Amino acid sequence: ISQGNALSQHSLFFAGKVLATMGKKGKKKGGKDPIGVAMGKDEEYMYMSLQVETLERELQVKTAHAEEATRSEMELRAKVEQMEEDFRQEQSNTYAVTADMARQYKALQEELIYKINSLETQLTEQKEELDITSHELKELVRDKDEDIENKEDQINLLNERMNEMSSEFAGMLSETLDLMKGHISEKLSDNTLGDADAARPDFAQRLQDYSNKAYNAVSVTAKQDKGDSHAKAITSGEAAGSGGG
Repeated sequence: ISQGNALSQHSLFFAGKVLATMGKKGKKKGGKDPIGVAMGKDEEYMYMSLQVETLERELQVKTAHAEEATRSEMELRAKVEQMEEDFRQEQSNTYAVTADMARQYKALQEELIYKINSLETQLTEQKEELDITSHELKELVRDKDEDIENKEDQINLLNERMNEMSSEFAGMLSETLDLMKGHISEKLSDNTLGDADAARPDFAQRLQDYSNKAYNAVSVTAKQDKGDSHAKAITSGEAAGSGGG
């Protein structure tokens, strides 16, 4: 651009020099320079040619400027279009990533909600099972206590009955012993042997010892039966407790 301006200025300067030279040649000797002397055809043609050349060079320079501006504009447009395309692509990618993340978040939220509901359902069921088990355990303990109490009542009744039977047996044994003593005494009184009086106290003592042993045997048997019944009641209560546990 600077070179074109310099050429235009040089052409105008050269045209001015030519015109000045032609004006000097047209002067008359001894007279003043005429004012407004017209140029000749050759001079006018040369001047016009120089003007045309100058304008053509200016046109070339401006055309180069216009082409440069057009090329710059096209490059800028291409950059803008590329940037817009990149922006649209980035926007599309952003939308895709955002939609995918939203979908993943929703799926995770639904999964967590399902797990929470399942755990709450399990907790409720376990609470209900615990309440039922606790109620059953209370009922089992109550039944076991009632069973033990009934067993103890039965044991007490049996003990009382055995004591009564033992007392009745002791009375019957005492009556039998008395009858046997009387019967034997009568037989011994009719005996004519000389040592009958000496043998009578010994025989009576043996009969008394036999009676005492029989009574003791009955008492020991009653006590053993009582202990066995109590042990059976305790064993039954422990078995019921183990079964409930």
